Amino acid sequence: MGGDGSEFLQRDFSETYERYHVESLQNMSKQELVKEYLELEKCLSRMEEENNRLRMESKKSGGGEAADPARVQALEREVDRLRAENLRLLREQELLPRQEKGPCKPGE
Repeated sequence: MGGDGSEFLQRDFSETYERYHVESLQNMSKQELVKEYLELEKCLSRMEEENNRLRMESKKSGGGEAADPARVQALEREVDRLRAENLRLLREQELLPRQEKGPCKPGE
């Protein structure tokens, strides 16, 4: 199989995975979406810290010998992916009908 075939398979896999992921998000409760969002925020924060650390190493070494450029680029793509996922979760959360909190107590 040539390069075109592998690109097709990669694209097909990505589209299938995306549809599955959207369906799984749509089936989550608001509480589950919030939990997923918070987990992604933590992951994003770790990736940004790692990215910043690699950039600092690169600056200290005077040009990037210590920091692998491919690794930095991969981390930047992951950060972008996590940001997009967080935005999607926020939109998903906003679309959910507000869940009832139960009876209100007097004075609330």
